[in-house]
Amino acid sequence: MCCSTNKLIVGCLSGGDDHNPSKTSVKASSAAILARLLVMNTNSLAQLASDPSTSQLLQTASIPVQENILLCLVDIWVDKVDNVSSIQKKTIGLALSIILTSRLPQVLDKLDQILSVCTSVILGRNDDLTEEESSGDMSSSTSPDEGTIPSKEFRKRQIKFSDRINQLSLEDSVRENLQKCASIHGESFDAAMSSMHPSAFAQLEQALKITFNLSRR
Repeated sequence: MCCSTNKLIVGCLSGGDDHNPSKTSVKASSAAILARLLVMNTNSLAQLASDPSTSQLLQTASIPVQENILLCLVDIWVDKVDNVSSIQKKTIGLALSIILTSRLPQVLDKLDQILSVCTSVILGRNDDLTEEESSGDMSSSTSPDEGTIPSKEFRKRQIKFSDRINQLSLEDSVRENLQKCASIHGESFDAAMSSMHPSAFAQLEQALKITFNLSRR
């Protein structure tokens, strides 16, 4: 597990995929897997990211890392979120929300990007749910006869909703972890939030259904 995860980290942080769609797809999928690992076991991936063997592998692969590896992964998640599926987008959003609880002051430098992705995913999923509810209403009027064997689509939905990622609320996670971030970083957090673009700030409030008491600059 450790070795394979290390390889995923190295693959994500390696360059060379800018003009290669297949490499971009592989890197995006790897990034989504690492995001899931962080969501499912926060301490495990955090410890692995700080493990000397991971840094050694990156050096061996000639991959320069100037900051904490988890913060490097933030850049990858932000960059690749548009190249993954809806559920993977949510997974990346949840991983980014967890990063908000980091005590590293550098996390505030990425706060705008993290919140932008989370906002986009939340608002995008709300649109998806509205479409699903609409299609569900249409299909309910033509329900199958009793005793009909569940369709392949029904089984897929069962699997989908049994996934823990689907049971977690990205909205709640961002809201709670923003509060933790504020407690950890204090005035620096307020300054970072106040520097957000007004439209992005308004969308964040819309997504989280809250109003921040900050003095806007």
